[in-house]
This record gives sequence, structure tokens and C-alpha cells, in this order.
Amino acid sequence: MIDISPESWPPDKGRDFIRSDTFANLLVDLSNEYTVRYPSMDFSDAVSHVFAWFDGKLAKNRRFINSRRYPTFGAFKAYLRQSLWNAAILAQRKRRRREEIETPSIDPNALAKMDSQMEIDILLDLVNDLPEPHKTVLERIFFDEGDPNNIAGALDMSIDDLYRYYEEAIDMLEQQGAVRRI
Repeated sequence: MIDISPESWPPDKGRDFIRSDTFANLLVDLSNEYTVRYPSMDFSDAVSHVFAWFDGKLAKNRRFINSRRYPTFGAFKAYLRQSLWNAAILAQRKRRRREEIETPSIDPNALAKMDSQMEIDILLDLVNDLPEPHKTVLERIFFDEGDPNNIAGALDMSIDDLYRYYEEAIDMLEQQGAVRRI
């Protein structure tokens, strides 16, 4: 697994970093870890979506990867790991619905983004208002970055039920206009 020394984190030029072999190898390594743990899921689309999202974000804000947002390389990897998971879940949902999975755009205007603390606060309020078990499932998967198998066991439910509640929670937030599809 790729590791970066604390002295060289965060990178001086974020966009150069995400276009580097180091970042590409990191994405592939994390994707491979997920593929081994969850062989029934396809992470290939997730890798391209995460790259496109970071590229677009850094085109708009060249200081997006900074020590305040990601104080350590480990914190950045955790964010990246969760981004891959979320992108894979969204791609899986589209496949189930037989929707076409679009090639990711690198145009930052086409990317879902939250630019203000107010938007984040509104989202957190909406998540807090979700019914149970949807709220707990979404918080555990998305915010706590927990392993889905462990979460399902802790909540005494099957992995299929966990995914169903997670998808329903995302649908509820989408209906409220709180989230946008990738």
C-alpha cells in the first residue's frame, strides 16, 4: 500500500498529485482491496468517477487538498476510500435500474459539490431527520466509514437489508434535494 511521509503531506500542487502515478496507484490499490472484500461489486466505474471528481474540484480550487481538510495522508486515504465506496454504490444502483452509466465529466460545473458550511449543515439536519433504521445505516456507512459487513452485524440485519436501507436513505435525501447523482 502506498504511504506518504508526514513531511511531504499535503502535496504542494494537488492537481499534479492526483494526476501522478502515486495517486493512480493509490486509487487502484484501494479499489483492489474493495474488490477482494466485496467480489460481487464492480469498482471500475468508481475509480474513474473519483478521479474525475478530484480533477474537477482541483480545477476550481487548486488548494482543495490542504492540511486543514486532510491533516494527514491517512485522513485523505479514508476520504478517498469512502469516495470509492459511494461511487461504486451509485454505479451499482444505476446498473440495477438498467440506467446508462455516464462517462464522468471533468467539467467542474457538472460535478456535485458542497461549497458552503450552510449546505453541509442543511444536509446534516436532513440526515438527522431520516427515519430509523435509515438514519443509522446512512451515518454508519457514510460518516463513520464503517465496513458494511460489520455494520450489518452490529445492527442485526443482512447485508442486503443494509444496502436497501442505505439506498432508500439516499433516495429520501435526493427527493429533498439534498444530494445529487454523480
